[in-house]
Amino acid sequence: MILKNLLILGLALMLAACGHGFEGEYTEQVGSSVEFLDAFAKVTGTDGKIIVIGPDYIDSNGIRTQYKDIFVRDSGSERYLVLKKDDGSEEAWKIVDDDTLVQGGGLVSITLKRIKKQD
Repeated sequence: MILKNLLILGLALMLAACGHGFEGEYTEQVGSSVEFLDAFAKVTGTDGKIIVIGPDYIDSNGIRTQYKDIFVRDSGSERYLVLKKDDGSEEAWKIVDDDTLVQGGGLVSITLKRIKKQD
């Protein structure tokens, strides 16, 4: 009986550790440190778009993009959410905090703010 309970507990812990921790609904905000580009980004209407990040996919505008793996990578003092495609290529989003991801940072950056955690 004890072995059965330990096995169930171990399986539950393994399943809980399967996610990357950033599953949920996000709102997208596009911005720039250059005033003209920032105004242009706001006019294009991309702000406020809802993005859903799942365990191995991203939904945007009703289009699902499947990834081979989504995981967190530590690089020095920075953390990144890495989206790995089937062909081995990767896209990385900088993790600002548990609810904020940023891509870019040059002239234009995209910020994803989590508005709802996925169950």
